[in-house]
Amino acid sequence: MIDALVRQQRILIVGGSGGVGKTSISAALGVAAAQAGYNTLVLTIDPARRLAAALGLDGIGPEAVDITPALAEHGLEVPGQLHAMMLDVQNTLDRAVERYAPSPERRDQILANRLYRNISTRLSGSQEYASMQRLHEIATSGAYDRIVLDTPPTTHALDFLTAPERLKAFFDSSLIKVFINFGGRAGRGIFRVSDVLFKALNRLTGANVIRDIGEFFQVAESILEPFSEQAEQAQALLRQPETSFVVVTGPYPHQLDEAGEFQSRLSAMQIRVGALVVNRWLAPLGPEKPELPDAVAASALEDRMAYWASALEGQAHEQTQAIDQLEEETDIPVIRLPELDTDIHSIEGLTELQWRLRADPHR
Repeated sequence: MIDALVRQQRILIVGGSGGVGKTSISAALGVAAAQAGYNTLVLTIDPARRLAAALGLDGIGPEAVDITPALAEHGLEVPGQLHAMMLDVQNTLDRAVERYAPSPERRDQILANRLYRNISTRLSGSQEYASMQRLHEIATSGAYDRIVLDTPPTTHALDFLTAPERLKAFFDSSLIKVFINFGGRAGRGIFRVSDVLFKALNRLTGANVIRDIGEFFQVAESILEPFSEQAEQAQALLRQPETSFVVVTGPYPHQLDEAGEFQSRLSAMQIRVGALVVNRWLAPLGPEKPELPDAVAASALEDRMAYWASALEGQAHEQTQAIDQLEEETDIPVIRLPELDTDIHSIEGLTELQWRLRADPHR
């Protein structure tokens, strides 16, 4: 199933809520693509740097690192190539400013502005915007046969799709035009002490803060339109036939419900979903859900162990029933990944994960 997806799709975007194993799944997809003979890039936005740890690296930066020799050293035959890159939000946005600024002077003004340095990494949606922009840059460069994007960790999976649009709407809003005009007035020094707006803002925030805001939007006015166009192009890339989402979720019913909602929203937005991956599934040991025996703290150790074994088996059956229901409600392939004994901290663990991903032992 995953092998077919890797063959058919050039861009795989791994999405889902935070904490479900997106980074590990992204890395495993990258290994699968490289083993299929493709020159592959895994682009991650993982602040915990789990991908670097799994690949045996001290860190990954904004420039692609060739992982292929490390895979070969661990006995993994890779006909293609595997590269990894960590998204650098500041670096990505700085390059966009350099590309779209009408002159070197205006470029330097924007890059040196204190507000720009702050909001380029802290404004809500900037990370998602940067990841979409970087994906578009890499995709249009033609440097890689396959690209796997590990989306930013978010509370809700849809944040990745909606945050860039919210940021774009903010830059397109009438409020920005007010600040652009405000910056022009501040730059010409025509504010009077009696100016009611200026005095009120001065009391609330300080004149320097307001001037910084006004000056930022005044100097940034020339790049706002190209930024908006770039965001639209990146959003359009999501709907191309060469792009597919891999939705990752946990095995609990509330997580599966959220994944089903995410998949439905993607389909409604005409975005292809190639697979739903249920990670850390607890596979039942027997065909029937056991009755839960009585147990209290004072019970004998054997009785307490029997209680917890039954409780764990009962949870496995509940997870499996919820996954079965998800499969009945969707026409998207569902892949079940059993819980591994340990977290992914090595290439060996990553190799095992990708084999399980490709095999889907439930089938």
